[in-house]
Amino acid sequence: MSVIGPSCNLPSETSGCGCTGKAKRGGGKAAGAAALTTAALAAACTACCVLPFTLPAIVLAGAGSLIAVLDHAHGLMTILSIAVVIGAWIWIAWRARTTGSRIRSSVLALMGAATILTATAALWPVMEPAVFHALGVAKKPRPPAS
Repeated sequence: MSVIGPSCNLPSETSGCGCTGKAKRGGGKAAGAAALTTAALAAACTACCVLPFTLPAIVLAGAGSLIAVLDHAHGLMTILSIAVVIGAWIWIAWRARTTGSRIRSSVLALMGAATILTATAALWPVMEPAVFHALGVAKKPRPPAS
């Protein structure tokens, strides 16, 4: 009578343990898939950790360069805006005269706002020091170099 029982044979030189099935080789594909998954997860975790720190810097750098470009275009855009507003006033007056109709109040309001905004943009270099001083953000003069 065997203490181990009938389902488990004693090991021999060729069979190994009789209680367990033979371990099959061929885990290369599984190991490769596990390595690939680990690498993908590491890349995803790196992106999640690094992106919140780098994205604001990239956005601010892009916005700063856009503002610099717009600052250089201020003179040309102001001249273009003045020409467009004057041309629009002339067009509105010409159409009202040739058709004999009244100019709508909404058109006058919008053209008045466009005129005020264009005048503000044109006079901004003159108004800038007074506006910044009133807001309390005036530039302090540099001390003379000694």
